[in-house]
Amino acid sequence: MNVTLVITSYNHGHFLAEAIESALAQTHPFQQILVVDDDSTDDTAAVAARYPQVVCIRQPNRGLSAARNSGLREARGDFVVFLDADDRLRPEAVEAGLRCFGSSPGASFVYGRYRFIQPSGEAMPAAPLRAHGADAYLNFLRGNCVEMHATVMYRRESVLELQGFDEELRACEDYDLYLRIARRGQVASHETVVADYRRHESNMSRDARLMLLTSLAVLERQRPY
Repeated sequence: MNVTLVITSYNHGHFLAEAIESALAQTHPFQQILVVDDDSTDDTAAVAARYPQVVCIRQPNRGLSAARNSGLREARGDFVVFLDADDRLRPEAVEAGLRCFGSSPGASFVYGRYRFIQPSGEAMPAAPLRAHGADAYLNFLRGNCVEMHATVMYRRESVLELQGFDEELRACEDYDLYLRIARRGQVASHETVVADYRRHESNMSRDARLMLLTSLAVLERQRPY
């Protein structure tokens, strides 16, 4: 089964090589590795160019959702994973995702566990899996069961049917997509640690006001359902 990786980067060239190398170290290789450069002013494009296996797509600065959608449009795999350039994948990420799809063939997306890493890359303990339960939509309404986007592997068709990520959202665009998928499709999860979530000063999740306001806006959209 073919899997595409979309790495999004805005001025994270200093982390990008680690992200790419974590993709190249997979026990089940990606068919396609795309880097979407959201008009970075650093060396993002130059770092991507070091790797012949990587295709770099450069676009005017339009934000994270638009960058992910640009990668989605170029993806050719049956499945797709999205990775922020400051994070990393664990070597069994692709294998674990495909194995979970094999056990849950009706799922639109699957997700696993992650661990935090320091800015230097030093690993911290893995976070426990937050289960989606029997009613995934209800449990996603109660809170974001995924927590880290790179732990997710999507069935590409399912994301395209919903027209990808909402480009009007400045944050929580992944949470919005989980809710839209869970409302109409199946979700599955597994216990494998598949991603490293780097903690540093410029993490979007550190902006508590932005995250709160956009989370509430995303949930408000679900009120009719």
